Amino acid sequence: MADRARNKDGLGKAVTFNVITPMNRFGTCVVRLLLWIFDRWKRTQNTAKALAFLPFVHWVVIKRDRFPQLEGQPAEKLNYDYLFFLSTFNGPWGPYIEAFADVLYAPLDAVWFWSIRYPMARPVGPLKTYIKRNQVESDHSYSAYPGASVRDVRAGLEVRRELEQFARDSRDLAPDKFATEFDRLLMSLQNKLGSFGPIPK
Repeated sequence: MADRARNKDGLGKAVTFNVITPMNRFGTCVVRLLLWIFDRWKRTQNTAKALAFLPFVHWVVIKRDRFPQLEGQPAEKLNYDYLFFLSTFNGPWGPYIEAFADVLYAPLDAVWFWSIRYPMARPVGPLKTYIKRNQVESDHSYSAYPGASVRDVRAGLEVRRELEQFARDSRDLAPDKFATEFDRLLMSLQNKLGSFGPIPK
């Protein structure tokens, strides 16, 4: 497992991304309701799931009196509740924020609107400044497939489906026909064979 655990830059193609923003009590109630709706109606997640650069995204609300403490550690006196935005993405930071704000601005604004001094997703310049101010580097992250992007995994699943179909369809083929069909399959899959490894520099 240690060979798959790294810091904010991950180990391979996925980069971790954490933003922690303060909210007042009313904002916490609204955001918890919104997150419940997103979780209850899964189709509200379809746009995020379709993004090829987004392996993982998650929002968590922690109330000001619910932060964990070590044994003997006094409770912190906080003025706000906090919204944790946790994600991993493939590619550079700037284009990730721009694409995210361009495609998912509605849910971003609906949830982050309740965070103190949130500037809205559009235009993206103030959003980037806001994120930099509230972003926290990961000390640790884990990736089951560190060398693969979302696109690589999806392509791999498609290759497997087509190979399984080919295996079923080619059982009774004569050797020369089998060779022809195999060459045809190989040509159709060439663009789906992703490169496994770190992000190209």
